[in-house]
Amino acid sequence: MNKILATVMSLMVAGTVYAQDVAPQRGKVDVVFCVDRSGSMDRVIETAKRKIWTIVNEVAQQKPTPTLRIGLIGYGSADRDIKFFQLSADLDKVYENLTTFRCDMGGDEWVGWALQQAAERMEWATEKKSLKMIFMVGNETAAQGREDVMYTKTAPEAIKKDISVNVIYCGKPNPTEEKTWREVASLADGMYSQIDLSGGEVTILTPHDQKLAELSQKLNGTYVAYGRRGAEGQLKQDRADKATVASGAAPAAAARAEAKAASVYNNAAWDLVDASKEKEFDLAKVKTEELPEEMRKMSPEEQKAYLEKKTKERDEIRKEIARLSVERQKFINEEMKKKNLTADASFDEAVRKTIAEQAAKRK
Repeated sequence: MNKILATVMSLMVAGTVYAQDVAPQRGKVDVVFCVDRSGSMDRVIETAKRKIWTIVNEVAQQKPTPTLRIGLIGYGSADRDIKFFQLSADLDKVYENLTTFRCDMGGDEWVGWALQQAAERMEWATEKKSLKMIFMVGNETAAQGREDVMYTKTAPEAIKKDISVNVIYCGKPNPTEEKTWREVASLADGMYSQIDLSGGEVTILTPHDQKLAELSQKLNGTYVAYGRRGAEGQLKQDRADKATVASGAAPAAAARAEAKAASVYNNAAWDLVDASKEKEFDLAKVKTEELPEEMRKMSPEEQKAYLEKKTKERDEIRKEIARLSVERQKFINEEMKKKNLTADASFDEAVRKTIAEQAAKRK
């Protein structure tokens, strides 16, 4: 547990450290976001889409980088409907799933029932070193639904499975509503945060954003797609790049570049460069027809040299992204101080602080 705690507690450290190799023993961080998709939550949802890569970057800061898996649930139509996406380490797929979230549910926010779905249906990590967290995101009162699925019953069941339930209450302070959300968190050893319905987003443009976005695209050229998942993996990567730019312009694209350069962004399932770093990987066992066209006529020695070349190219780009990311964060910090801005009530800051505090409790 010490390794994963050290990893997560490093969220308070400025800058990002990019691992050049996959650590032999990586802890697991499982995070499920249960988001109210009814009524006035549209701006919070859009903020989450723009800030998801910032959240990923927080988990990716220290070596050994943990294996991060994210699950998504959209609720808001009582127990009649739910948007459910299983925990996954495929971060491009997670982002693709998140982009489907809209405020299109009925308006019955059964918080306890959604919490139960997350605790029971998600395929949570079973290793003792794993950090398992649910974020309940919503507004209005949490005391909605049938008695058998009220949060007073489902939250204690989650903590029995070593899953903490954390709350992000969205909206202006309302003592009656807040009381129910605070109780959700207290019943499952979780943390409570309150943000504005706007999502509390703070966005600072920097001189480094465009260059980071360009490096993100350059990084794609180092991927060597193979197997039945190769083409699909490259397509998801490209779609996520384009969707990130469309949702948040340069700052969001810069944050995605940082995430792609970190080893938490691992595509060993379809990329030979990432796969070659896995302990059990053997290039000789990859069938010729599963290799990319340019590698099929190469000798084993040439194939190895080709992957080494691509690995070196990627490492060089990652180092440049790391350097610019430090400069970017420095610029952001200075601008926020100059303009007297704070991100204390933002969606991504609430998540970051909660992860850090939850990790501290586990020491």
